[in-house]
Amino acid sequence: MAKFRADHYLTAEFEKADASTDTKRVLEALQGIKELKDLAVVSRKLEGKQWSEILGRVDIPAGSREFFAMIKKDTTPREPYNLFIRIDINQEAPDIGAARAAAKGWIESEFVPRIRAKIIVRSIRVLQPEELYRPRIS
Repeated sequence: MAKFRADHYLTAEFEKADASTDTKRVLEALQGIKELKDLAVVSRKLEGKQWSEILGRVDIPAGSREFFAMIKKDTTPREPYNLFIRIDINQEAPDIGAARAAAKGWIESEFVPRIRAKIIVRSIRVLQPEELYRPRIS
């Protein structure tokens, strides 16, 4: 079977956002996923804005890739989420559609319930790269 890039994004809007508590809870949720390795929290501050990042890697048979999560307090129309996770993975499948479906299924079964168990969310979505907001460049 062929290997395909099957990257996905997970976005979530929290009911009540608290950056420090939310970072701890998201980290606890992600530590329960055995395929996530070397998780580390980094605090960031730039131009008066503050957020946390969780960095690591995804260790799966089809190939290890990067993992990145960002937790922030405020939402905007351009970034309508408190949690943004980028999951870069390879997936073995007969075609790209099957690879993407398998990757999305894995994320929905492993990430979503663990996050919901730790934090009250208004919404949570698993998206392919082309489904994510992209501004138009003229």
